[in-house]
Amino acid sequence: MSETVLAALKVGPSTTELRELDLPPLPDDAALLKVEVAGVCGTDVSQYRLPLRGGPLVMGHENVGYLVRVGNTFAAHKGMREGDLVFLEHYLPCGHCEWDHIGEYRHCAATEWFYDPKAIRYGYTSTDIAPGLWGGFSHYLYLPLNAVLHKVPTGLTPEEAGVATPMSNGIQWALFDGGIGYGSTVLIQGPGQQGLCCVMASKQAGADRIIVTGTSKDARRLDVARAFGADDVIDVEKEDALARVLESTDGRGVDVVLDCTVGAGTAPTLLGIEATKRRGGTMVVQGEGNQEFPSFPIGRLTRKGITLKSARGHSYRAVELALRQLASHRFPLELMMTHTFGLAEVDYAIKSVGGQGAPGAIHVSVLPWK
Repeated sequence: MSETVLAALKVGPSTTELRELDLPPLPDDAALLKVEVAGVCGTDVSQYRLPLRGGPLVMGHENVGYLVRVGNTFAAHKGMREGDLVFLEHYLPCGHCEWDHIGEYRHCAATEWFYDPKAIRYGYTSTDIAPGLWGGFSHYLYLPLNAVLHKVPTGLTPEEAGVATPMSNGIQWALFDGGIGYGSTVLIQGPGQQGLCCVMASKQAGADRIIVTGTSKDARRLDVARAFGADDVIDVEKEDALARVLESTDGRGVDVVLDCTVGAGTAPTLLGIEATKRRGGTMVVQGEGNQEFPSFPIGRLTRKGITLKSARGHSYRAVELALRQLASHRFPLELMMTHTFGLAEVDYAIKSVGGQGAPGAIHVSVLPWK
């Protein structure tokens, strides 16, 4: 193994450079991950445009690879060994708070990179923090003892396992947060990779009616939603979405609304409030960015007894179930696994997910060794 690592570094807003970084010395309680697949998330699109908060960084937080150079303490603690194919969560938790004890690493203060410049999270952490290999758009990743790993099930390829992050989000938001189960009716807004994974999770859980909304440019994604089990798809630019939802549910409305849209303004929230059933519905909202809601209909929400929740990340259990779901091969995953790129194409890969690169992109993977 070379003593340097090739990585694609974000060096400024929407700017990436290929650079060689030093391979760090490996203590006994650490390991190195040879990255096979790094998925590109919608969050990467928005974060890529922002100024640096420190030095350059290696992005990529949806990572699958093989363990190499595993320290003895690390191996004993994790129950893993060199050669194991693993999925790496992007959280690096403290390991002793109440959230970590129940596998909810997304809520651990040590992973709050957005508020704490010293917090470490894969794909978001500057190379200023040693040893700097904190992202998957690289040949190798550094794994301290608090890295959260999941063994990839037999029969699941690294690229298929690369869908584990959106799939675990789909399971978390649809099943655990939304409470979708047998006989549920659900409205999923936005047919991107997160929304499509919500479709699969809802279908697997036994939802009775799955409705997916999108725009005219989402025509192919809406077709994929149907292939994954959606009963109705709605083009909100051409149809009266609320009327269609009520028609599909015999006028009752839906039990659960999952808002997986980004940059759609307040319209999805307003539609969701009206589309929920008369009493006791649930809305799980992503709400990326600094979107403001100058006139929120709080009275309408409370009169209907709606429970409003935030769609933020996933739990350890959601990842385990996601990997099991993907390994079942129940759904035609190849329909959403649309593009792969090498390290030299990271800029284009991120822009493709944002709709400014390769046409028809849904789930995009960076293969560092391609």
